Amino acid sequence: MELAEPNKERIESIRKYGKAARGQAELIKHLEGQRLTLKQAVNAHCYDCCGFFSDGKVDCGMKKCSLHPFHAYNPNRQKLPGKPMSKAHMEKMRAARHRESNLLL
Repeated sequence: MELAEPNKERIESIRKYGKAARGQAELIKHLEGQRLTLKQAVNAHCYDCCGFFSDGKVDCGMKKCSLHPFHAYNPNRQKLPGKPMSKAHMEKMRAARHRESNLLL
């Protein structure tokens, strides 16, 4: 698949001027026409919106942005708690790991 000329130029610009930060690889992946997960898309958007983090990896401060709670460098970002596993599920996982480790020996 051939990339459109503006995307090639943009990717070159990102690689030349952009800071290595969360979202850089995801934005390039998007510009290359690949699919992103929801989290990757958020990181890519923030990287793009913050000017490739050229002024540093800091919170953008855009409290009104609907993606701000998920911004990679938001100091107030709250991670959602995962679902607790049932004891039965934990035992199944332990048994699977045990079987896998025996296969490696």
